[in-house]
This record gives sequence, C-alpha cells and structure tokens, in this order.
Amino acid sequence: GGALLFAVGSLVIFGYFGWYYYGADHLDHALYSLRMEKLAVSPQPPWIKSKVAEEVYQNGRLDRISLLDARANAAIAQAFETHHWVDTTTRVSKAVGGRVTVDLVYRQPVAMVFFEKLNDADPSDVTKGFFPIDGEGTVLPTADFSSDDVWNYFMIIADEARPAGDTGMPYGDVRITQALQLCQLLAKYRETYQLQEIWVHRDNLASGASPWSLSVITRDKARAIVWGHAPQYEARGELPADEKLSRMLTWLKQPLPASPGEVHRLDLRMVDSPTTPVSRHQ
Repeated sequence: GGALLFAVGSLVIFGYFGWYYYGADHLDHALYSLRMEKLAVSPQPPWIKSKVAEEVYQNGRLDRISLLDARANAAIAQAFETHHWVDTTTRVSKAVGGRVTVDLVYRQPVAMVFFEKLNDADPSDVTKGFFPIDGEGTVLPTADFSSDDVWNYFMIIADEARPAGDTGMPYGDVRITQALQLCQLLAKYRETYQLQEIWVHRDNLASGASPWSLSVITRDKARAIVWGHAPQYEARGELPADEKLSRMLTWLKQPLPASPGEVHRLDLRMVDSPTTPVSRHQ
C-alpha cells in the first residue's frame, strides 16, 4: 500500500511540475498568441507593393508573442519598426478576442537616385538603375517600383552615387541629402511644371558652406534651371531659396518660343539673374 501511494504521489508531483513548466506554456501559446488573421495595421499607401503586415509577422516571429505578456505591445511595435517601409509605430492596441491594431507611419518616396555600374571585365557593359529614397534619405526597396514608376518622382543625378547602406538605411551621401532639400522645396510644383531631374555638380568656385551646385531639368528637357547651392547652403551674395523659387516660377509660367532642339536656361545663382530665358543649342 505504501509503495502504491508513493508511486501515485510521484506521478502527481511530476505531472504538476510538467504541466507547470510545459503544459501551461503551450496552453498560453494556443489561447493567447498573436495570430495573423487578428492583426490589423494602418492601410498601406498605393506606392507600397510589399505586404508589410505579413512580412513583419513572419520575419519578426510575432506568432511567438503572448498577448498576456506586459511587454507584448513594445515587442510588436519594435518588430514593425524594423521594416524598411515603416517610419514609426505610433500605437499598438489590444482588444477582446485577441485582436491587435497597429498604427503606422509609412515612409513616402520623394526621389530616385540614378546610378551607373560598370562591368570591370567589359567596360562597354553598363548597368543603369535607380535607388528610391524618402525625404530623410532612407533607401527604399527597389522591388516595389517598376520602370514606369520612376517618372513619378524627382531623379537625382550625381557621379558615382552609390548608397552607403542597405535598404532601410540612410543613403549616406551629403550630395543626395542636399538635393533632397531642393526636392522638398519644389515638391508641390513638380507635376505642374514637369520638373524631373536634379543634377549635382561640384562648384569649384564655391565660397559658401557647400561645394555642390544644383540644377533642375524639366521632363521634356526644354528648360534648365541653374539653381545653385541647396536651400540653407547659399554662398555669400547668392539669392535665398524663397526668392529663387519666386523667380523660377515666374519664368516657368512664360511660354517657350517654337525652337526645337534648343534648351532654355535660367541661372538663379546671381542676384541680377535674368528672369527671361537664355537659349542655347544642346
């Protein structure tokens, strides 16, 4: 009788500890883990082709998170902020039935950085493409953009402009950062006046805070505006950005003469810059 009681008692004890350490954990996971079908996020804007919620759920192993854990909300927010399309997570909220809502601020593309890559084995073999970036200069996934999509944004062109980091990281090039400042200033006029390319050149005579000079080319390449230094980087005696913008818009509103094969230029670097086009053959 004593042996039987000992055996039964052992089973009860081992069963208790087994349930405590393993069974409860599995039950908790089954009943309170975050499920994909109960995860809702802010609607994606049209420029994002990736399935952000699904990618974060899988790559971030969100199925392992227990909604009973006091750190669950922070863990979910952190997982989403690692995604290259997410700028920040503003709120994570839980509701009855295991539902979780995540409010996100998505990154918005502002420009494409043009690049050329030479084949060392064959110099005639040149690969051309674009790196999409947002207003902060963060590199966005190229897979979400087609060859037609690139025309919906400014194109920044600078020699050997390769990003310093991978997708989701800062571009890491001061020329691109300064060109983006001009893109932000001109953003609301881009479509109206078909502003397309932002060229970055070294200004060998620069006396200001930056050695880089910017030019703006329209989509039809009929107009070219020599802008000068980026906003807030003007050289001594150079027009401020707001006055350059006013002069540029006045000039862009003027009709062009019928002169096929010519590019009409406006130089905004000097205080006495003309506001009428100066024509020169390409």
